[in-house]
Amino acid sequence: MTAVVQSWLSSRTKALERSFQERKEAYIGLLEAYHRAAVNGTDESAKSFAYWQMRCEIVGPQPVRDSIEEIIASNTDRKGRSHAHEKLKSSIRKDLGITSE
Repeated sequence: MTAVVQSWLSSRTKALERSFQERKEAYIGLLEAYHRAAVNGTDESAKSFAYWQMRCEIVGPQPVRDSIEEIIASNTDRKGRSHAHEKLKSSIRKDLGITSE
């Protein structure tokens, strides 16, 4: 019985680690693509952002997905964009279990 529990715990730990790595990779890719889109403003950078947005929609929880949508919606609103940035950072930190100290 102990071996079964240990095996289950090991499998669960691996799944949690894989999920964390997938989310972290998606968030880093999104932020890098967001930066390139802001700096370059090219069609290619916009497509890269859309790709990473899709990846985040697959692996990220609803608060992160909502924050990304708020970033997109605030494209012409400076005050709204600042709020959207803070919301995105906060939702990513929370999802990855990173404290904001």
